Amino acid sequence: SFQGKGEQARFVHANFPETGCAIAVEFKKIFMDEWNGDPDWGTIERLRAMLASTVPVLESALRAMR
Repeated sequence: SFQGKGEQARFVHANFPETGCAIAVEFKKIFMDEWNGDPDWGTIERLRAMLASTVPVLESALRAMR
């Protein structure tokens, strides 16, 4: 199972130090039934929309760092 040890962030930083930006996002498992693995599609869609709404802010912040 996923260990979350930051390997992807290390990979991006090591291989793309001037242009890469790895952002780790974690969610509590409110998007599924942990007992049987059934997804809660409404919650998944709300989480997707919430995450997508951060893109303009992140793009602006990253542009300001150039």
